[in-house]
Amino acid sequence: MSAVHIDTVHHLTPAGLAQDRQLPDLPVGLLWVDATGLVQAANAEAHRVLGADASLLQASCERIWGLPLRVLEEQGQWNAREGQVRYRDNGAGWWITLAPAQAQIDAATEQDDGTHALLAAIAEPLAGCDLDIRWPTPLPALPAASRLNAGFGSLAEAIRQAVALAVDIAGQVPHVLSTNDELSRQSQSQVRALEAVMGTTRALLDSLTLAGDELREVIAVAGQADASARQGVQAAHALGEAMREVEARTARADDIIEVIDNVAFQTNILSINASIEAARAGEAGRGFAVVAQEIRRLAERAGGAARDVRDIIGQTKAAAAQGADSARQTEQVLGGIGELLLRASGAMESVANRVSAQGQDIGTMVTALEDVSGLSRSNLDHAAQVVERSEALGQAIEDLQDCVGLFRLPADPMRHPRHAQVRAVATETAAQIGAAFEHAIASGWISAEDLFSADYTPIPGTKPAKFSTPFDALCDELLPALQEPASTAAPWIVFAISATPEGYVPTHNLRFSQPLTGDEAKDLVGNRTKRMFTDRVGRSVGAHVEPYKLQVYRRDTGQIMFDLSVPVFVDGQHWGGFRIGYTLES
Repeated sequence: MSAVHIDTVHHLTPAGLAQDRQLPDLPVGLLWVDATGLVQAANAEAHRVLGADASLLQASCERIWGLPLRVLEEQGQWNAREGQVRYRDNGAGWWITLAPAQAQIDAATEQDDGTHALLAAIAEPLAGCDLDIRWPTPLPALPAASRLNAGFGSLAEAIRQAVALAVDIAGQVPHVLSTNDELSRQSQSQVRALEAVMGTTRALLDSLTLAGDELREVIAVAGQADASARQGVQAAHALGEAMREVEARTARADDIIEVIDNVAFQTNILSINASIEAARAGEAGRGFAVVAQEIRRLAERAGGAARDVRDIIGQTKAAAAQGADSARQTEQVLGGIGELLLRASGAMESVANRVSAQGQDIGTMVTALEDVSGLSRSNLDHAAQVVERSEALGQAIEDLQDCVGLFRLPADPMRHPRHAQVRAVATETAAQIGAAFEHAIASGWISAEDLFSADYTPIPGTKPAKFSTPFDALCDELLPALQEPASTAAPWIVFAISATPEGYVPTHNLRFSQPLTGDEAKDLVGNRTKRMFTDRVGRSVGAHVEPYKLQVYRRDTGQIMFDLSVPVFVDGQHWGGFRIGYTLES
């Protein structure tokens, strides 16, 4: 800052103030001097100090105070009889403040000096991406100082977490790449195996289709043979009937021959008796004896013929009987063949139906295999894409590590005194909670099974959703006496609560356990107890078993928070964690 003493005081009338410059109405006199050194405007306090003189409109500083432009551009102090003047070069001209408000100006100057000191402390390290900033001690009494300190602390820890995450992901990328390569190879083998199976299955389907066609041809031939056999049965039956008719008629002919034979026999006896009587008659009966002799010969011949016919009829009868038996046997054989053909036809029809059904099943299987093959080929494509993306991810992680590697972080993340203070409080409170739970089990208040239960029952009508567990009542009874002192250990601590490995908070601090109102936005902040916090930090605070875990995150209320958590052990078994949320702001 530079000061001058005014040689002579000139007066500007209000009408002489430039209308295009609106100077603030402050208890500090302000003049606007352009880059050429001409006075362009003055506020009311400057008007009061300098008076009013219309003849000096657009007057130069050199004319008013004897200060040429080059003097205003120099650094230093000027002494004058009428009082002190301060100026500030703003690139286009000067703001000149006058002495009546010097006390306020001095206070503002001190604040300005503090701001400059603060900026000087952080500008150089920040220009070099160095977040290990050595803050002035003590911090300037400026609202921005505390916020800058907290902001850079949050930024440093956020980058530290990003670095840790990048390192962790980078460590996993080779395994992911190896697994994806193996998945790709297995997918290729699966596709080849499926294509081979589909080829074999299609060949089997073709064979079954051909076998089905051939079976149906055999069934058709068997049907024709069955029809022929039935016709043969009918023919054999007719032949048997004819033979039996011949046998019957032969029997009747035999009866007739028997009659003829008896007639011939009686005729022969009669002729013998006639010959005897003719012999008795002597010469007179000689002619009759001749006739009798002829009759006897005829009778003998008739009897012989009858006997011959009887023999032939007997033979015919025997042959007819044998033919009837043969026809009957043929009928039986043909009937059996027909039955066999009918059964064979039914069996072949059944086999054909089964072959057809099997063909349909195999056709369905072929379709399913084609679908699976399509999915396998799609999986193979996806596996190839995953491999490419994994490689890209590996490169991106390297780029991320390179980018965050630009920043120099504090060697000790716990260097800020608040982190160490919170860790001490959290460690002590976690031990007290573990001891209280152990005593509750030993006294029979709760079983270990119920204390470690993962049975979370939704509470109806709550939004955000709340849950109840077998250990809620115990926590509501024990935890407030342990958590509340931790939550009020410092004014910058926002909450101090216990959480299970699943992120469940059975009992929140009293100020965050207000009665439910039904207003979701209000209840989100005012009633946070018995909720499941599944954000990145909420999931980890009760799940880790490290001595402590420091994290920074944005709360679901929008607030940037530090979170330090310590595991809680009960009889050597990990129950969950105790977490404290706090800020670095005053």
